[in-house]
Amino acid sequence: MKHLRRVLLPLLTVALLVSSLPSFSQTPASQTTFSQTPEPRIKGPITEASRVVLSNSRTPRVHTADDLGALSSETPIPGITLVFKRSATQEATLQELLSAQQNPASPLYHQWLTPETFATRFGVADQDIAATQSWLVSRGFHIDSVSRSRDRITFSGTAAQVQAAFGTELHNYRTEGELHFAPAADLTLPAELTPVTAAVLHLSDFRPKPNLKVQTHPHPDYTTLATQTHYLGPQDIATMYDLNTLYSSGFTGSGQGLAVVGQSDADTTSAVSFFKGNLSPGSIGNISFVLVPGSGVEAISPGDEGESEIDLEYSSGIATEANIFFVHVGANQNYDVFDALAFTIDQNIAPVISISYGVCESLMSATDLDQGNALFERAAAQGQTIVAAAGDSGSTACVDFTSSGLSLTQQQALSVSYPADSPYVTAIGGTQMATGTFAPGSSQYWSAATNENLSSSLLSYVPEVVWNEGSSSFGIAAGGGGASTHFSRPTWQSAVPGIPSGAYRLLPDVALQSSIASPGFLFCSGDPSLTNSQGETASCANGLGGSNTNFPVAGGTSFATPIFAGLIAILNQAQQETGQGNINPILYGLASNPASYAAVFHDIVSGTNACASTTPSCAAPGESGYAATPGYDEATGLGSVDFGQLAKALPPSPTTKLVPTTIRINSVYTDNPGDIAVQISVEPAISAVNAAALTGSISVSLDGTVLNPLLAFPSTPYYNDGGQLITFPFPQPSTPGSHLLTVAYPGDATLSPSIATYAFQVGNLTATGSFTVAAANITVANGSQGSIPISATPAGGYSGRVAWSLAAATSTGTSEVCYFISASTTNNPNAATLNIGVGSACTRVVSGEPTSFRTLTSHASSRRETSSKWRSTPGIVIYAGLLVGGSFFTRRRRRLSPSLWLAVAFITIASLGLSGCGGSGGGSSGGTGNTTPPPNASTYTLTLTGTDSVNTAIKASTNFTLTVN
Repeated sequence: MKHLRRVLLPLLTVALLVSSLPSFSQTPASQTTFSQTPEPRIKGPITEASRVVLSNSRTPRVHTADDLGALSSETPIPGITLVFKRSATQEATLQELLSAQQNPASPLYHQWLTPETFATRFGVADQDIAATQSWLVSRGFHIDSVSRSRDRITFSGTAAQVQAAFGTELHNYRTEGELHFAPAADLTLPAELTPVTAAVLHLSDFRPKPNLKVQTHPHPDYTTLATQTHYLGPQDIATMYDLNTLYSSGFTGSGQGLAVVGQSDADTTSAVSFFKGNLSPGSIGNISFVLVPGSGVEAISPGDEGESEIDLEYSSGIATEANIFFVHVGANQNYDVFDALAFTIDQNIAPVISISYGVCESLMSATDLDQGNALFERAAAQGQTIVAAAGDSGSTACVDFTSSGLSLTQQQALSVSYPADSPYVTAIGGTQMATGTFAPGSSQYWSAATNENLSSSLLSYVPEVVWNEGSSSFGIAAGGGGASTHFSRPTWQSAVPGIPSGAYRLLPDVALQSSIASPGFLFCSGDPSLTNSQGETASCANGLGGSNTNFPVAGGTSFATPIFAGLIAILNQAQQETGQGNINPILYGLASNPASYAAVFHDIVSGTNACASTTPSCAAPGESGYAATPGYDEATGLGSVDFGQLAKALPPSPTTKLVPTTIRINSVYTDNPGDIAVQISVEPAISAVNAAALTGSISVSLDGTVLNPLLAFPSTPYYNDGGQLITFPFPQPSTPGSHLLTVAYPGDATLSPSIATYAFQVGNLTATGSFTVAAANITVANGSQGSIPISATPAGGYSGRVAWSLAAATSTGTSEVCYFISASTTNNPNAATLNIGVGSACTRVVSGEPTSFRTLTSHASSRRETSSKWRSTPGIVIYAGLLVGGSFFTRRRRRLSPSLWLAVAFITIASLGLSGCGGSGGGSSGGTGNTTPPPNASTYTLTLTGTDSVNTAIKASTNFTLTVN
């Protein structure tokens, strides 16, 4: 059996294994009232006789950037998305439905829509979609897809076609040493399209970046035998917030889905697996990877990788048996974490979504805010709960956006973060333990380590204060909060003591532990940008410590957010629900009753999220913030949550309980020449008796189109791993690009519905032409570093992005070898620099030396082998709510075993005007170019490979020699 990773062969076989677990499903709201069909709103053909400006469609990021001129007219622009907006009548009807879905007295309480039902009632009329597609095709664009909700069209074209269709050039820009492209002016649209268009996305490649702040000394986070110092892990959080009462009742998230969205691949084989093996129950087998279609090949992004791994560790560490879907984007810089969020909603992948990224609200145009909010309304109608970090910059969410075009006054002004500012998102703020509650040794709150390190040592809830650890070393570091300047105050955000007067949405909604040092969180990561400076090469390289035995620790609302998401997944199981939808109205309803407020919430009454006087960029120390007060406050919201009590206080489920079914794709493999088998199973497996009792049928669809009539379960079931197997073959899609396979079981009178998706790529996506790569031989002294230029020379009109990798074909040496590839230079976007270290240079950190080395390793190609493999599927700075302990670097370094050298490092570069993402610079000490090797020198034949970041069929390689003396 051969495993398939990136190529789809002509025939696909679907094996369905279904199990039964205690759960719940409701009657779809589509079977009740509110039925309607969208009315056409585009009147007549799209003539372009007059055009209308789409206000604020030019990203603010280019306001202070250097304009380098127009992109080449033939530059391909993949994945452009035109987003439709609902009519006023549709919006009013949707608001009525959303209110009823959260009203326990309504017959529509928790009656969720399917994506298809939502499209029928709140999407765009077929006539309008056809007219828009016809206009796009007439302008030369290729239609890639129409969303399941029929509210957006994705298409691809060239820079020249964009200019002709939308009335503005795409220009190259240089900012902060990086090259990017974006519209040079606001877009314009034909007047006929204006009433139905909300936004046009993916016309710039400014990608979100994490806002990482570091502590100067490592501070590990669990109780160690050596020091009796206390540190936090998932099991401590379970004690802190009364989750153990749910665990003891068998509620661990089993049968529930939770989606974590990100913008980098993650290392589950070592980092996440090691974390779970030491600090939380369960394994990585319940983590599935979903690559957003059209977003390019899988790639590692420094900083983002660590964010991804932490989110996976703490979501799965809390909901230990939930199905975790890691939905992320690839190397295509036109895509970011918001695209992963949109894809998760469009495909209805999971009922709980965790996003640890956010952006200063002031940098978002009203158009972008409104189209995002419309997407979140849809998620709520589908029963999805979105949990977002409120930010790590206290009351000044814009303070770190120094190159955004905002003035210093605007950066320091009171501000909040998107998407946490949306009323349809639960905003998570930060708390820390009160002073004196986490000193080393045993105490009222902590047990002592006797003969081993303790992965769980917290004994009870610990008093909390507002998280605020700002300092001169990492700037403002406090839980985000304040008032939106765009979204109106929702009706449910009232009747709670402490809520101030005003007309705008307040955040956060709740707050959980986020501190970096009071006491902070332990994590494992394969991202060297999150390891410390004292010779550290990777976290969890020496037990739970790093390579130098220090324990890396981090904090921020990036921890609180996946923790809260995991808790919601457990609540869904405990309540036997298929989703909570927007849980905010329920939370505020409980808080409005003094008795339930006291039982469910820990009211935080001490501290402030104002910046400290020693913090850089603080405009008015001690004044620009919000203080914790009794009841609701803009520092911690309603407070932290007792989840055992919350489970008891939630309104009861509205209808008869059903037995759930869960579909899981475990592997993809070639069965016979030309055939593909996809195995779908459920954990835990069920008995043959229960499997035989399954009734009903399944459907298989590709890109939203049903491929088959409903498939009935066979009269003589075939059992595999305790489930029932159904096979269904179909030919390979003829259209190149990303495709999504969906297998759905609708349920019956006793069984709940379930769904599984599988995304993959076929053939040429958008890039055409070819390129060649070049690298010179290099000699490096053992213990030193050297560098050589590398380049990709385009041919045949190629103008895509190149992802670099390095492998060792042969060697006569045994020295450790590591490398990193720098960003392209701003004056030559077709070139980059390969930096190579040998021996001790791969472990030593000296001031001024590059510290982003990635070690060539024989294990690189097998990342995530034990987890499920999913292949799939504009530009504003975004932060990830993450603070990291230790003096960490933003460059990559990994260790290497000298047996088989294999690389996975990626860096994007630009060709013919498309710019790559910026990266680390580096030194070049100790190396020379082509030289004659001295006697007794060892040699390595290295293979440099460049692969187009979108179309993996376009690649080139070259060999060169590394000589070590």
